[in-house]
Amino acid sequence: MADAILGISISDRGVQAVEIVRNGLSATLYAIDEWENPFPADGPKPDDAGLTHFLDTLETFHRVNQTRSKRVSLALDTAYLFLHRIPVEGSPTESAILEQTRWELEQYFPGSDPKEFVSDHHRLKRSTTQPLDEVLTVSLRRRAAQALGRELRGRGFTLQVIDADHFSAETALRINYPDMFRRALALIGVKENRLDISILRNGNLESYFYRLVHSNQEIIEEIGRISRETDGIVSITTYGPYLDTDLLHRIRRSSDLLVEALNPLRHVAVSDSLRLADHLSAPSYRFASAVGVALRRE
Repeated sequence: MADAILGISISDRGVQAVEIVRNGLSATLYAIDEWENPFPADGPKPDDAGLTHFLDTLETFHRVNQTRSKRVSLALDTAYLFLHRIPVEGSPTESAILEQTRWELEQYFPGSDPKEFVSDHHRLKRSTTQPLDEVLTVSLRRRAAQALGRELRGRGFTLQVIDADHFSAETALRINYPDMFRRALALIGVKENRLDISILRNGNLESYFYRLVHSNQEIIEEIGRISRETDGIVSITTYGPYLDTDLLHRIRRSSDLLVEALNPLRHVAVSDSLRLADHLSAPSYRFASAVGVALRRE
């Protein structure tokens, strides 16, 4: 049975939107566009003006492209979220991880009630050099999630999923590059002031970290350092709205490893009815997170 979903990525460089229709194991792209990010630089807060602009533009996207669905899955910039790695012993239960997450939130946000946050987590696959397993927790202030859901419902949309843009891009990588399950690589989200980095070995998320950067030269140098100093990886996959052809070429020249640009449509069909806006000439790696969150199976 066909299942249509709007995948929306809210990033530091704008909003990327796609409509993908899934039918069994196959997926088809029916709509794609991007527009400016109306939210404040420090996160999608329940700001009336920003929400109104976002929803007006989303409605225009829906109308112009005659999208089949008003079900929305959102990928939020990791800069909007609180991500933290927690060392754990043994195989902790979900409730134990939740309790540890609450304790960590109390330490980082003194005076805040942990119930003010909605959290998820990823279990990291321990490498041979790590003495303990780790869990990566991802938290968003509940009022921001509630505001987004409430305002979407007010316009007739339904909020399905909220994910971090980097992990949505990881979903796109897993679906479009099945050979990743037989090798080790680094997935790097390239943003103007931040790099999100995952180390994946045979399909398992082993590590996540980020680096703050202040120039293209710092981006190039940091990725070059990762290529030289990360044991065992054989390639680097990059994505992100900030990435462009010139920067990609400079990254490749400075790296000791193969650097690929993530194509989230590699195994996604493109509908004959797809309408491309006149202003849209962007490479597909800009849309990795939007496609990935649309492809995510809950």
